[in-house]
Amino acid sequence: MDTTALEAQAKTKAATLKARVEALAVVDQASYDLAQQINEEATREKKAFHVWFDPIDEASKLQRKTTIAQGKAIDDPLDFIIDTTGSRSAKWMREQQAIAAKKQAEADELARKKAEDKQLEEAILLSSLGMDEAAEEAISAAPVIERTIVAAPQKAQGTSIRDYYHAELVEPDGLMTLAKAVVAGIVPIEAIMANMAFLNGRARTDKGSMKIPGVQAVVDTKQTRRG
Repeated sequence: MDTTALEAQAKTKAATLKARVEALAVVDQASYDLAQQINEEATREKKAFHVWFDPIDEASKLQRKTTIAQGKAIDDPLDFIIDTTGSRSAKWMREQQAIAAKKQAEADELARKKAEDKQLEEAILLSSLGMDEAAEEAISAAPVIERTIVAAPQKAQGTSIRDYYHAELVEPDGLMTLAKAVVAGIVPIEAIMANMAFLNGRARTDKGSMKIPGVQAVVDTKQTRRG
């Protein structure tokens, strides 16, 4: 079915009715009656539009759902493999790098001490031979350190290790602690957000009797039309 013409007609009709409503103020019986006439016409147009559009929309959604499922069937296990091997490898590499760094620091300290001890021995020897000036120069010079490089694990070519941070509430009372910090002005109010799904549900249940500090029940009065 070619819906191009139907779509063009629906768009034109909707735009025309919208323009009429934008210029309409309901202030008396005549304007009220006109509003009802436009409301009824818009209701008919909406029903007529969805008669042919809904099947197209449902078919599109079904196709998109199928396409997404096809992608996830391959992407999900591959993403799991990539993420898991990446995080486990990074954890091991960081641990080994820390171990190697510690061993390197210990080796450097040992090499430094060995060089200083050797320098001191040479100075003592020179002094014992009566070569005080040479002994002074020997003890004052920078020690020649023979550094030993500790082997460290090698990252795979083309890889890098990065830290990614995210926030988690500290249990069991993290949310309450955070809320108190916001109230105290320690943390900006953007750190917490009102749960509008919960609040709207309470408003629909409690109506005008809703009593939640900082929140009020707002009523929108509308006229509906039976199908």
